[in-house]
Amino acid sequence: MQAVRINERILNDDTAFIADAGKVFKGQLVAIVEYYTFANEWSDRKHQKGFKTIESLQKFVTKRYPDFDGELYQEVNKNV
Repeated sequence: MQAVRINERILNDDTAFIADAGKVFKGQLVAIVEYYTFANEWSDRKHQKGFKTIESLQKFVTKRYPDFDGELYQEVNKNV
């Protein structure tokens, strides 16, 4: 499993968890994004979103995090 920090926040970081080549998470997901939204000054609300393809993960990250410029997946995961 590969973990990629896609956004640094004050309380929590938004992270993408990407399955290794040839493996999947429960529910046939190749990636899971764990992200947080503001709840109040002391806490954030945690959300998880699963993706069955790397392309849909890329679309989500591009739309939600336009400033992210890191690499989301290894080249071997592209065909999973």
